[in-house]
Amino acid sequence: MKASDQRYLLLMVAVLLGGYALGAHRLNADILWLDELYSLSNMGVFATPYDLSEVVDSLTEHSPNHVPLYFFLGARWAGLVGWSQLSMRFLSLLIGLLLIAWTYRFAADLLDRRTAATAALLLTTSGFVLMYFHEIRMYSLLLLLTVIHAWFYWRMTSAKSARRWHWLSFVLTAAALLYAHVFSLFVFVGLGLRHLLYFSRIKRWFQVCAAWSLSALAFLPYLPHYLRGALAERTIPALQDSALSAPQLARELGNIIVNGIEVLWLPIALLTFLAILKRRHPAITQILIVWSGIILSLILFNEFFPLIDRLRFRFFLASMPFFAILCAHLLFTPRRSKFILLPFLLLWIAGGLHIHGLGDSWAYSGRTSIFADIPPLHRHAEALQSKTRELDKALGFSQAKWVDWKLRHGKSIADYYYGVMLNRDHAFVITDESASHSLKDLDNLIDEHPYLVLVYNPEEKPLIFGEVIAALEAEYTACNLLVKKNDLIAQRFVFNTLACDRDYEPIQYQNGIRIIDKFADFDSDRQTVRVVTGWEVADKRQLEEFNVSIQILSNDGQNVRQIGDEHLYNNVLKWYVVEVSTDGLLPGDYRAVIILYDRYSKTKVTGADLAAGTSGDILPLTTFTISS
Repeated sequence: MKASDQRYLLLMVAVLLGGYALGAHRLNADILWLDELYSLSNMGVFATPYDLSEVVDSLTEHSPNHVPLYFFLGARWAGLVGWSQLSMRFLSLLIGLLLIAWTYRFAADLLDRRTAATAALLLTTSGFVLMYFHEIRMYSLLLLLTVIHAWFYWRMTSAKSARRWHWLSFVLTAAALLYAHVFSLFVFVGLGLRHLLYFSRIKRWFQVCAAWSLSALAFLPYLPHYLRGALAERTIPALQDSALSAPQLARELGNIIVNGIEVLWLPIALLTFLAILKRRHPAITQILIVWSGIILSLILFNEFFPLIDRLRFRFFLASMPFFAILCAHLLFTPRRSKFILLPFLLLWIAGGLHIHGLGDSWAYSGRTSIFADIPPLHRHAEALQSKTRELDKALGFSQAKWVDWKLRHGKSIADYYYGVMLNRDHAFVITDESASHSLKDLDNLIDEHPYLVLVYNPEEKPLIFGEVIAALEAEYTACNLLVKKNDLIAQRFVFNTLACDRDYEPIQYQNGIRIIDKFADFDSDRQTVRVVTGWEVADKRQLEEFNVSIQILSNDGQNVRQIGDEHLYNNVLKWYVVEVSTDGLLPGDYRAVIILYDRYSKTKVTGADLAAGTSGDILPLTTFTISS
């Protein structure tokens, strides 16, 4: 290996490591934002990883203005690494690193290694681009496919010969671009502009057009799905009202793509003028045409179809690799380039790191989160991992109602962190409401659940914290602390008649219905037996087919007391709590039992008490004695 090749190889290793460090920094530090939750939902996070047809069905119903490639790849990735936000965001980071490497390859083949390494560095330290190394969104994939397709395009139109696999790759990457994001059409506008202006110099001009046409045909089956969503979004008044005009777009885009350091436009403009005069390298003029074509066509599109506001500058992302290559080449145009190169890079990198540090607070981050004023659920999920028990229900506090509002797919952000990550039930006391209203809702939130985990920040206790604790302690026993940190406490509570470390007592019925836990206690003072059972059904149709009966039997097996039988669909799931009066029963020994039976044939269902090791169609819950 030549010394120069080795130098650039080491430089690229350093650039890639830097890109990894920047992309991985705080990768798990912030909660998912709204669009990330939608991405996961369309991949199957609340079920199992979707196959392609399920992804298409989900997008058609819930996100018809999107296309399926990224969501399908994400579902396959989740099948390998799981659904945690860290592992899912890592996919975007991995794609981003491939983007950096392929940008180097593209620029090296088109120009030279020095320009290629500089372009890779500029792209790596672009705050605009780095933003999307962090998100469970399709934009890093869009960038990667843009660079790969542009690389194949230049090869097809410049090389002496083109092999079959080159043509196949060219068609596949073009189709993949369309299935990654429909706004990739503007990449084809930029490349097509170069294709038209250099008609006489381009090899295989008509063959390339035919290959593009073939890629477009590959997208036709999905076009009706997309058009329905696109036309619906086009009619949203709020989007049209907030869309920016062409001068506003140009002004603010000019700030974004130079990392907020607008003074950098001065050397870029002067060096562009110098490069055009010298005409030293025609390829850079062609890159300029492609980049300009993407930018100007998007601005023109927005004039006729107002869509891009300050939160949607991401639609211009596909232009960034071309801009990085353009700037990298311009920086080496003067003979004494180092006098411009070093200050330019320092300012560029400083601006990029500043934007990266701002994160969500950057004005153009595009992260329109409705999840403000909710607890850091990602920290909860991380801290409680492997510390709760199977039937525990988390109870937390939130200032905003959004924490458990059901969004697309009928799921909330809390359903992801507690339901998917921890596989636990959850409820939240909303603290921005009156204390009396919040406490009134507490019984509904707890819903007779015998096992609770109270989760809160000890440094930011809500005003009603004391009242909530008092209400819990009236019915529950405080057990061990599961998490004890400066900013997070998680404490377990159980019904006050239970031991903190009791084992569950499940019943498994032959028809697949399951009692996940059961217990009963006799209160001689109140003359009642309280029975608590937790239910799961194998098939929702069973809710309509079976009834449950709670009875008190005498020592000789006679039914001496019974509450009205309940259909399983009638508020029995998940926890069914009843009190049976023993008032008037004669002194003696009794047992409370449970019976599950078919509501139509009245046939009892046989079950196995897995804790006691017994089975039958009448299963005991507790025994008790009424004294004389």
